[in-house]
Amino acid sequence: MCESSAFLLGKNNELTRVMENVVDVTPTNGKVYLTDLLGEEKILDGYIKEIKLIDHKIILAQD
Repeated sequence: MCESSAFLLGKNNELTRVMENVVDVTPTNGKVYLTDLLGEEKILDGYIKEIKLIDHKIILAQD
């Protein structure tokens, strides 16, 4: 499987996993909409900071 995991970048550059098996990511108006393989959705305040394709990581950040 090639699904990615989404992580939120915190203080001291620590990563907290917020969703596994992400298949859809939509950034809109200061929010990031995530959907996983089973259709579960999460909406987070923030933005996409980095996407690591080889590592299957989506790094999100908040101001």
